[in-house]
Amino acid sequence: MRGTLHPMTAASYSDGVSLRSGLRAIGQSFVFRGRSTRSELTSALILIALGEVALFLAFHFLHPPTALNVPLFRRRVALEEALALALFVPLIGLIVRRLHDVGLPALPGLLLAAIGIAGDLDRTQVAIGVYPGVPMLPTAGHVALAILVIGLYWSPAIGANRFGMDPRTA
Repeated sequence: MRGTLHPMTAASYSDGVSLRSGLRAIGQSFVFRGRSTRSELTSALILIALGEVALFLAFHFLHPPTALNVPLFRRRVALEEALALALFVPLIGLIVRRLHDVGLPALPGLLLAAIGIAGDLDRTQVAIGVYPGVPMLPTAGHVALAILVIGLYWSPAIGANRFGMDPRTA
């Protein structure tokens, strides 16, 4: 029918993945109220991945290689891991808001993210010979991150929910 407005649904949402939505999502790193869209999550993840690639290039091509089990190597890996984790800080608020958009509480998602990070750190520390590692933690980290990704990309709750208004209609 001509001239009639159709309500916007998740299927018709057209903000899309963009630099603007990624920067907006990263700029709200410590906003834990409200909801965010899958396109904001995807945009932020792309920007964070670009930061990770730049970090990888800086550490692996601008620094000379060092032998394993050398204190310099361990400090370098510690610095690299700390910077890589710092790039993921903006995801804390985004994970919370994205789970709110799905209609889920944030605490299970943050616990899954913590298990994934612990598995990555365990894998890194075993690789450089710091300690023998925790059995099954790296596998648990992969499984936790897979579950978290499924939750983050789950279809959103249409309309307002207990966490706020639908960001696609705001």
